Amino acid sequence: MLPKELLDVRKVKGKIIPKFAGRDDYELAERIIALFRAGVGKKYGLITAKLREMENARNFKKLRGLARVLENYCVERSCVFGVDSEVDPYRVRMLLFERGFVTSKRERDKAIEYAAKYFRTTPETIERAMYADRDEELILSHFKSIDPDELIKLYNLSLLQTVLFNALRLTFWMSDNHKKVFSAIKRLGLMYELYEDDGKLVVEVSGAASILKMTRKYGVRFARLVPFILQARNWQMRAEIVDGERLYILELDDRMRDIFPKKDEKIEYDSTLEEEFARKMRMLGYNVVREPDVVKSGKYAFIPDFAIDIGGSRVYIEIVGFWTQDYLRKKVEKIKNSKIPLIVLAREELGDHGEVAGVIHFSSKIPYGELIRSLKKYRRIEVEGDVVEIDCLETLPEEYVLAGKYAIRKEFFEKVKKDFESQNPKTLEEAREILKKYGLGESVLSALGYRVRWIGLGEAILEKNRS
Repeated sequence: MLPKELLDVRKVKGKIIPKFAGRDDYELAERIIALFRAGVGKKYGLITAKLREMENARNFKKLRGLARVLENYCVERSCVFGVDSEVDPYRVRMLLFERGFVTSKRERDKAIEYAAKYFRTTPETIERAMYADRDEELILSHFKSIDPDELIKLYNLSLLQTVLFNALRLTFWMSDNHKKVFSAIKRLGLMYELYEDDGKLVVEVSGAASILKMTRKYGVRFARLVPFILQARNWQMRAEIVDGERLYILELDDRMRDIFPKKDEKIEYDSTLEEEFARKMRMLGYNVVREPDVVKSGKYAFIPDFAIDIGGSRVYIEIVGFWTQDYLRKKVEKIKNSKIPLIVLAREELGDHGEVAGVIHFSSKIPYGELIRSLKKYRRIEVEGDVVEIDCLETLPEEYVLAGKYAIRKEFFEKVKKDFESQNPKTLEEAREILKKYGLGESVLSALGYRVRWIGLGEAILEKNRS
């Protein structure tokens, strides 16, 4: 990605068009590469000075952008910058700063001499070391060349990522590479939505501009998704870009595939939370499936992190990274409408701290007790007969009602209720006698509309529940 001041775009009739590099920039890219190659063994400040000599009013953004991309490429793969100093510059500065301010050249010289004795070197070495790790003082000690075409393509990718940094949302479609893209979306913790449009599975990802907090951190992750989209054979993307108070549209498709690199992006974010989740749930006896298939919900779809098989049912678990209240509310609403058994776990430190019903919030550790209680509600049970005693709140067939610790067939429950009301028991003992005939205990009283009030030791009366 490029710094904002090097963003090179045109804005025409509500559209934003990146000024991608092409064949006309080949010579410029070649000159920049040659300058770096010739700069091996020299200070980086000398290289940047020569770069400035190549600048003019028309090319300065492109030139600086290509140089910045080459620097980033060098740091990661090709060239190495070293420090020309016998002593660690940071340690020298810390020692001098600890001695306090100096107000004259004499005091400064004394401080330098003190540091020279401390590090067992000369005052001249200390003078050089103080700022030897500043960018312009770094030495380009190694450079492995890069082809101008590849540099231009890397620049184009960086420019596109920088434009998208201010996106409200990015909507795209691909013909293939779905698994890698969906996996990247999940691992990057991005806010997303999947839906069908004219038979195509469309992906909509919320951009950094839609988040009030931690925009930089989210924006970098958002931009890192782009290379995965570009790897598909066919793709289309549309982004809404915020620029001040105006909204611009960016549209690209696979006809421009040749201007971008075939870059295999690697995502190495910490996944210890997910690993801990899978290990913990398996230790508790649950069958856990990592990254199950896309789950359809009407025209929408979900990519859960896990699936857990429990008592004949499959419950999906989604651990949400970045989120807003509106994002979580919409997700929970779609889940309810689709009746998909899915539990959402939202990390508090990656959201706006608003409470959303139907979501389990957590800080550093997942509340496994609360999660397991939620899982039990989805467990199916085989219910036969008029009365079945159960041990927890579970999903029942539609023809049954839950009454205390019993699952009771609806027709049978109405029969019990009618008989109970006709006899109109006044005490708990009278109620027990009536319920005993049906194989029921006093835990069903609340479902029948009654409550128990104790008036003495071993003596209790029945009262109607207040509406």
